[in-house]
Amino acid sequence: MEIFNVMTKDEKSSGKSDIDRKTIKAIAGKAKKMRKEMKVGYEEFALEAGINRNSYYRFERAAKTGENFTIGLLIKVIKGLNVPVSEFFKTIK
Repeated sequence: MEIFNVMTKDEKSSGKSDIDRKTIKAIAGKAKKMRKEMKVGYEEFALEAGINRNSYYRFERAAKTGENFTIGLLIKVIKGLNVPVSEFFKTIK
């Protein structure tokens, strides 16, 4: 059990550790890859999934930035990908 959480200056300012950023990037990257495999543009996907186009764009951008997104948005994305949540997370580490 870790008693002290030592964070870098960047982690303190963002509130996210490198592990958190890595996971966020992996989740957004996987969703983006799956959407592209469906041969659907991001705007069309967002519309079909009931997601604001700009919100979805920021979600996919998180694959590079590690920017946070809400669980509600993530659930809409996964439903839009038509995959069970447990299946989506199988390869996320």
